Amino acid sequence: MRHSVIIPLYNKRAYIGETIASLAAQEKAPHEIIIVDDASTDDGAEAAEQALRHHAQDLSRTRSVLLRLPRNSGPGAARNAGLARAGGELVSFLDADDCYRPDCLRLLEQKMNEHRLDLAVLGYDSAPPEERFPQLDALRAELEPLEDEAFLLPRPLRTAGHPDFFMGRASNVAARRQWLLTQRYVAGARLNEGIDFWYRVLKEIVAHGGRAGLLSAPLIRFRILADSLSHRPCRDWRLLATPPRCCATRAARTRTNCAWRACWRSAGWTTRKKRCRTRRSGAPS
Repeated sequence: MRHSVIIPLYNKRAYIGETIASLAAQEKAPHEIIIVDDASTDDGAEAAEQALRHHAQDLSRTRSVLLRLPRNSGPGAARNAGLARAGGELVSFLDADDCYRPDCLRLLEQKMNEHRLDLAVLGYDSAPPEERFPQLDALRAELEPLEDEAFLLPRPLRTAGHPDFFMGRASNVAARRQWLLTQRYVAGARLNEGIDFWYRVLKEIVAHGGRAGLLSAPLIRFRILADSLSHRPCRDWRLLATPPRCCATRAARTRTNCAWRACWRSAGWTTRKKRCRTRRSGAPS
């Protein structure tokens, strides 16, 4: 199965080399790497080019593309530009300061084929070691074991609303491209765009009888940066922006008020001592 990995890049010069190195070290190389530079101001695109040249031998069978957007348009627009160029049957996004474990792409393809999954949510851990997903004890009622570290989500839309389930955090989702043909990120959004996008993809998969699963091994190592939008404190969760398409009408907002709070928790919003922390699906842009 051909796998396209899309990397939105904005001012991550210090980290993009390590991210590309993690792809060069894969046991199964990706079919293509599409890096979309969102008008970085730190020469990140040049650092990406240098890393691709450095790993050219390991990536000799991988098609590598570097797109440069003419102006900074946000992470959603960068992901859309990469998605429009993707040709693989399987698509995933990797943030420009994160890394895949060496067996990530091999296991992902293997498990998705063996268990006929259309979408897979991946486990992750962080550097520094602050976060790890999933905490399986909290999710037992939502999971149907398939084999070691692989689970079916029998009620995926309900599971997406579970306060301990994170879909889109650290770009921890991969899907068959056929489900992405009519879906795009909301280009103007700079927060929650990944949560919104993957929930819409999941809804379409469920509507057509597709299957979603969880690979619980920490296949992604994501980096927590001091200036990350996903770790800035907020005084009140009610001040946070609604993910772009969750509540399109006033009637929908009324009907989904309680469900929306669960949706925020599934997106990673937490409240502690009347403070909240935002957790964002992708790198700030």
